[in-house]
Amino acid sequence: GQLAGLNIPTDATSAIAAAYRAAGGSSGPLGAKQGDQYAVGDTGAGQNFAGGKVFFSPDTGAYAVTGDILAKYEKAGGPTGDLGFPTGGESDGGVPDSRVSTFAASDNPVIFWTKDHGAVVVRGAMKAAWDKLGGATGALGAPVDDQNTEGATVTQKFTGGQVSWDSKANKFTTDPANLAEQLSGLQVPAGPTPRVMVCLRMAS
Repeated sequence: GQLAGLNIPTDATSAIAAAYRAAGGSSGPLGAKQGDQYAVGDTGAGQNFAGGKVFFSPDTGAYAVTGDILAKYEKAGGPTGDLGFPTGGESDGGVPDSRVSTFAASDNPVIFWTKDHGAVVVRGAMKAAWDKLGGATGALGAPVDDQNTEGATVTQKFTGGQVSWDSKANKFTTDPANLAEQLSGLQVPAGPTPRVMVCLRMAS
């Protein structure tokens, strides 16, 4: 009982090796190791393999990302982008021919892959609504495409319908319309802080 909650330090190399073994090692989807371990950000690390990559941070541990999910993740900035480091290994998405990976950003993002629609990011208000309605196995089904933002309204399509959230009115609308009743009062997680780019122009 005195050891409950004890924080056991984990070095990146050991954690990545454990994640590799958990993913099946050289006979699993990652395949053979490629190159040396490398730094990611200030405290993270990564290791490339023939079929994917393993990313580690002290806060999240080490997890593998492969295939179309990896391609989508890296397009979104990878572990140094606003999705953050992976927080779990790829798992079955609950519907046929699907996989899902979770990430560390404050708005609980996932990348959900299906054979028919590829890899799609679900996050923020869309993720909260999707979870409330049962996720991929619920009324909305699997995501079809990434969310779209127009003004204050965010919309995302799923195989079973569509969800929209007006951030100014803090209101959900859905298609089918009856699903919106279940989203009344739903708490929407705050997203990551946007990155600000400053451009300096030299005076002529």
